[in-house]
Amino acid sequence: MKKNRYLYLALVFGFLLGIHEGNIALWKDGSSKPFRVFPYRAESLPEADQKALEQGIHLTDESALIRLLEDYLS
Repeated sequence: MKKNRYLYLALVFGFLLGIHEGNIALWKDGSSKPFRVFPYRAESLPEADQKALEQGIHLTDESALIRLLEDYLS
């Protein structure tokens, strides 16, 4: 359950889902460096999803984060 602990810590402060060096990444609010970079290329997603990630998706809800990660990383 280490993954859930990290998600909880990110949710306390909020987080941003976006793109870092072409990969899907997660930032804690206010951080200039990604909290986690996933080994999934943003270019493999539909164009609308890529644009949303380029702008950054700010989330404070755990269920929304989990849904997006499941959609983007599956």
